[in-house]
Amino acid sequence: MFGKFKVPFGGKRRATPTKRNYSKPTGEKAFQPQEPTPLPFAEPPAVEFPMDCLTPKLRGAAEAIVRKTQGPAGIAAQSVLSVASLAVASRTKVETLGSASNATAAFITIALSGERKSAADKIAKTGIDRVIMRLREEHKVAMMAYKSTSASVGKGEERPTEPVCPSFLVTEPTIEGAFKTIATGTGFLGWFTDEAASFFGGHSMSKDQRAKTSGIMSKFWDGDYFFRPRASQDGDGYVPPTATTINLMFQPTLVRDTYGDEFLIGQGLLARMLPCWPESNMGNRKYRRASPEDEAAAALFHDEIEMHLTTTLGDSTERLLPLSEEALVKCSEFHDKVEETLKRGGWAADISGFASKAPEHACRLAAIMTLYEDREAVKVSGEVMEAACGLVKYYLRQYKYLCIAANNETEVAHAQSLLDWLRRNLIPGEAFATDKILQFGPVNTRRAKALDRALGILQQYGWVGELPSGTKIDGKKRRKAFKLSSKA
Repeated sequence: MFGKFKVPFGGKRRATPTKRNYSKPTGEKAFQPQEPTPLPFAEPPAVEFPMDCLTPKLRGAAEAIVRKTQGPAGIAAQSVLSVASLAVASRTKVETLGSASNATAAFITIALSGERKSAADKIAKTGIDRVIMRLREEHKVAMMAYKSTSASVGKGEERPTEPVCPSFLVTEPTIEGAFKTIATGTGFLGWFTDEAASFFGGHSMSKDQRAKTSGIMSKFWDGDYFFRPRASQDGDGYVPPTATTINLMFQPTLVRDTYGDEFLIGQGLLARMLPCWPESNMGNRKYRRASPEDEAAAALFHDEIEMHLTTTLGDSTERLLPLSEEALVKCSEFHDKVEETLKRGGWAADISGFASKAPEHACRLAAIMTLYEDREAVKVSGEVMEAACGLVKYYLRQYKYLCIAANNETEVAHAQSLLDWLRRNLIPGEAFATDKILQFGPVNTRRAKALDRALGILQQYGWVGELPSGTKIDGKKRRKAFKLSSKA
């Protein structure tokens, strides 16, 4: 398929060339090679999600989903944590270093199409889906009874109240949809979507609406109430504080429109969300059936989430989960370490919005993990708080990385794709012409101008060097010829 670029299917390329595949014109000097350096922030860092920071039950569920989907660990972990947040933390406030806050958390997961975001989320949400389907069936029965009773009510007699189906989940997130869901009276809310591009690119985040939407979402996270008076409704439009869990998933193409948007960063919406952009696992996934052990672990998670969510729906009592003395010490130490990095010129000075909320993020995660392990727990232990701080350290690095990557040039990402393709299909030190790339290379570099820009970046960072015009490659003269670094 690729001619000289071909790599045997399922095999590995040779580490070194057997002979040079090019010859320079007489008298022409070769380019001076330089030590290649990584392209800046073109791909997510090769940093694994810290699965060992999850408590045993959540880790077992996440690892089972990883093995079932063969997707990145971060995707499964984000899905499991968000589902647990909705199921066990929606009626809880947790003690923080300031005032008590909602124990629910918000998550953003970024991954390419094909990384099995939807598959992981579907498995994680099965317990929630069961509850929703059961509530809808119960509502259907209640509506039939209501209609039957209403039909028999005589003139002047009091009519029964029409039943309302309890609702708490929005899968196509819009502000109006969220308020409509809140109006059913469950007292908590979940915003879950594996296609968040439709949210960030939709009406709710349009130029005229995004200030309102961002402000309302931030208030949900903060646990504030609203007044939304409307001419078509009775009352003053009071909307009670509503504990909200958010899990938004989108592709890397949206990174620049979110983490590169000064308004969203400055307004603080993204600072309230825990981001994860895991390294891709595509190309390493050989088909295998899920083991009985993994099926059992996933089934156990489904059953437990269904049980916890049913309990949460049935008991509207709110509770406060305090920190143990040891947990308070751990969180205070974490706070002080993060605070040190916020100084002018410090590591976190340019992500102060997120970093300032790091201790509260840790408290929320600690509450979620504590309650999922033991719903009757009376305080957060020091061990769980230490694990939660470990998770937030990961999220701090991810947030900073995303803010930098979002302000990077798109061409750098295209250059990285080209470099990956060259390293896959060429031998280090091998020469190449551009025609093969234009015909068989990455989609984004199959136009001459785009290819020239990508090659220019690869030259800048020492991955390729330009050979003299007229260089022969495999016996054929080339007007433009290049050589892949021998250290690629």
